[in-house]
Amino acid sequence: MNSNAKNTIIGSAVVLAILVVVLGPFAIIWGLNILFPVLNIPYTLETWAAIVLVRLIFESKVSFKS
Repeated sequence: MNSNAKNTIIGSAVVLAILVVVLGPFAIIWGLNILFPVLNIPYTLETWAAIVLVRLIFESKVSFKS
C-alpha cells in the first residue's frame, strides 16, 4: 500500500470520526423526536450541547458522590 492510499484512509477515518461527533447528538435528538413526538425538541446549538453534556455525564467513569 502506498503513502497516498494510507493518507486517504487516515483522512477518511478522521473526517468520519468528526462527523459522528458532530452529527451524533442531532441523531439522538431526531430519535427522541420520532419516538416521543410530544417532546418536539428543536435542532439548535443549545440542544446539541445539552445532549453532549448528558452523554458525558452518563458515559463518564467519574463518580459525583460527596
